[in-house]
Amino acid sequence: MSNFKYGCETFSWVMSGDKYVGDCGHICEIVKRAGLSGIETNGGMMGRYFEDPALMADLLEVHDLQLASLSFGGGFRGSTLSEREREQADKVFDYLKSFPQPRITLAHGSRDRSDLGERQRNAMACINEVARHAADRGISCAFHPTSGGYSIFRTADDYKLMLDSLDTSVVGYCPDSGHIVNGEMDVYEIFATYASVIGHVHLKDINEDRSWAPMGEGIIDFPRLLKTLHDAGYDGWIDIEEESADARVDPDAATLKNGRYLAETLLPLGF
Repeated sequence: MSNFKYGCETFSWVMSGDKYVGDCGHICEIVKRAGLSGIETNGGMMGRYFEDPALMADLLEVHDLQLASLSFGGGFRGSTLSEREREQADKVFDYLKSFPQPRITLAHGSRDRSDLGERQRNAMACINEVARHAADRGISCAFHPTSGGYSIFRTADDYKLMLDSLDTSVVGYCPDSGHIVNGEMDVYEIFATYASVIGHVHLKDINEDRSWAPMGEGIIDFPRLLKTLHDAGYDGWIDIEEESADARVDPDAATLKNGRYLAETLLPLGF
């Protein structure tokens, strides 16, 4: 049996716009019903719960859930953090003091791929800087690249620079199965090659035509990925995420369906 901890990344609800902002009680209820142990979310989605960590801690205790990770990102255009980026990071650090085994999933946002090399180097310098400050406070970090058309970390060449630049003494890599495939890379090779530096995991499915899919209905072989992680000794969080059209319409149903896939297909395999 593995020691994986399964959580839920709340992006399915984010896709509904403002409808679920601050409705952490409802989201936690669904996540628990799905058989998951934690949630990964962000300050904007949490609403008043991001202003009062004790309120969030109490809510998680009621539902017997953990805060798997808190997402934090930025544009990171400079070679060092801007004053605003440092202030935002400090707010996240202070917030996480209220939670055991605090973790940040770092992200990068971009509107274009201009000046690519310089911006990639600057982004990685800032990500490493955030992670060093977090490590000083006992907070673990993992960097999660995405695959949108304007992402500066979406292709094999981008990933090589990204992973070669990652200061793995303070920050791990958070692979996202769907984004790797969407970037036209071999997801099994990426997981295997970088298994030793993986610090957090996102799993989501994708179709052959690059449209997002419910877990187990696309082209990704999740048992194969989990075996790779297990064989490498990974024992951290695996957060399930879905961005399909179905999830946009009904994030509750999508999350419960993913929970059934986990319970009926993956857990019986010992994962």
